[in-house]
Amino acid sequence: MPRRTTSLLALRAFEAAARRLSFTNAAHELHVSQAAVSRHVRVLEADLGRQLFRRLHRQVELTAPGRRLASELAVGFSQIWRAVEAVRNTPAQRLRISVETAFAARWLVPRFGRFTAAYPEIEIDLESSDELRTVSRDTDIAIRFLSSTSRRPKGRARKLFVYDAFPMIASGTRSSSSRRRSDSDVLAFRLLHDDDGSAWRRWFAAAGLDGFNAAKHLHLSDSSLVLTAMLRGQGAALSVPFFVRSQLRSGRLIRVGRTPVTFGDYWLLEAADRATAKARAAFIEWFNLEAKSVFRAQADTPTKLHNGR
Repeated sequence: MPRRTTSLLALRAFEAAARRLSFTNAAHELHVSQAAVSRHVRVLEADLGRQLFRRLHRQVELTAPGRRLASELAVGFSQIWRAVEAVRNTPAQRLRISVETAFAARWLVPRFGRFTAAYPEIEIDLESSDELRTVSRDTDIAIRFLSSTSRRPKGRARKLFVYDAFPMIASGTRSSSSRRRSDSDVLAFRLLHDDDGSAWRRWFAAAGLDGFNAAKHLHLSDSSLVLTAMLRGQGAALSVPFFVRSQLRSGRLIRVGRTPVTFGDYWLLEAADRATAKARAAFIEWFNLEAKSVFRAQADTPTKLHNGR
């Protein structure tokens, strides 16, 4: 019995949409219209007899069959690219990047498809970890958060973002309002955090508020769980606008009050060896362009980008 064929274009459109969780961003990557991506995905779903995406308001999410197919296709397309490069006999450049977990999940990975599309010749090893890595020995580029009291890192280092955090809540939270303009409004909500409460204590001090000890608290083991709980309306959390820009723009999240508190900075640490110099320069140039575009669109936030070394 002959094997059924599936459109490679449909598979490519699905893989891009699954990786970005956005038909619009997939269309930009593939240089086609959003309607074309949507049509390819519908054809693929009909061919497979499975729903691959759940269409939600202003976003999509993968179903279980969709996640399985996306995972397999990511491996398959990577192997195809390696095969083509092998035939061309052009050695791939390899770049090791170690990124702090929250930054990877909330900022870098959602945009990273644009880098791999622009530089397909660069083979990336992207590690998401909060553990320290020795630049040059363990990684070529490291992006790390350093607290305000930490020493400036040595070697080739540049400051990226100031971590200015605000209290935020989900727009569907009971008693939430688009006009939560007073810092004291935070007292109406349970405080979500992934530490011993010291971050919230600093914010209360900066806002000149009492009430931290009397507030209800929910402690979670990491920052991604705090964000999930906040989005589900379980309380208020401290976050930075550049981590939740899309949720703020769509109205899913609301900033409470006017007082920010600075916890530290994100830094980019770079190796100095010549072997990866070209790949490192490409990544840093792309990163700076991405960051500048974000802050142009979000000029009303107090978060800052630093380009100097």
